Amino acid sequence: MEELNELELTLLEGLTSKYPQLKSHIPHLKVTERKNTGTGLNINLEYKDFSGEFDDTNALFSNEENIDIKGLKDGLNYVIDITLGQITSIEFSTYNEKWNGKFTDFKIVEKE
Repeated sequence: MEELNELELTLLEGLTSKYPQLKSHIPHLKVTERKNTGTGLNINLEYKDFSGEFDDTNALFSNEENIDIKGLKDGLNYVIDITLGQITSIEFSTYNEKWNGKFTDFKIVEKE
């Protein structure tokens, strides 16, 4: 299992502004898989050493932001999946551009 990277952690912090009950979950999340789709990246998450409780929250979260990233003309969008109170995955996708799945020189910008 891998640690979350800087961008993933930043997006999860944004998630907790809407779902504050999930803040205690973040230190326990580990990446089990990063799967490049060619135009996106699917990140599967798993909990490690978490003794808290899960509620019945089910949501797909995106903070209406765009991620500017070096090498992509239109950047990335993302969605975080919460199922039965657990953060299960983050899915990044381009706007039909090929992408190598590497996060280099990113900046989060509000959509207009």
